[in-house]
Amino acid sequence: MFSAASAAIGALSGELHGGANYEVMKMLLDIKSIDNVESWIKGEIDKGKRIMGMGHAVYKTYDPRAQVLKELSKKLAEKAGESWFNITEKVEQVTVEEMKKRKGTDIYPNVDLYSASVYYMLKIPMDLNTPIFAISRVVGWTAHIIEEKFAEAAPKPALYRPKAVYVGKYCGPQGCEYKPLDLRG
Repeated sequence: MFSAASAAIGALSGELHGGANYEVMKMLLDIKSIDNVESWIKGEIDKGKRIMGMGHAVYKTYDPRAQVLKELSKKLAEKAGESWFNITEKVEQVTVEEMKKRKGTDIYPNVDLYSASVYYMLKIPMDLNTPIFAISRVVGWTAHIIEEKFAEAAPKPALYRPKAVYVGKYCGPQGCEYKPLDLRG
């Protein structure tokens, strides 16, 4: 269990996954002001670069997690008198418009676009963005590890996606039944 969980944490790296919200906040800090958003986004697209926090491998519509975080970012910005929400929302708007105009494609924000500003406004150091993302994944990873090691489930997919549903039965060292923590010895 420990080796598999450690491997999962180690694999959660790179700017397109585990480190994406860190990269989003670097982008927002680089943009600095809502007045710079349009030229910054257009410049990056002109160079063929990705706009961090936009697009997702599974969600081809608005990422439901991004919707929740967008509202939270807005509330935090209003309370703190910060401009990060407005800058982030403008990044979303300009990117959607430019990608539609230039490539005829629809692109939507993913969880990283608004989580970056939420963490930043909560005064969470940027270096903790990826560990926080990892913490949110541990329960799911653990379920998959148990399924792979103990369960007699259907053939395993090459890559687990958010829509994955646990279909196995836990049959670990303590048997095939779940025991509440307070009943364990």
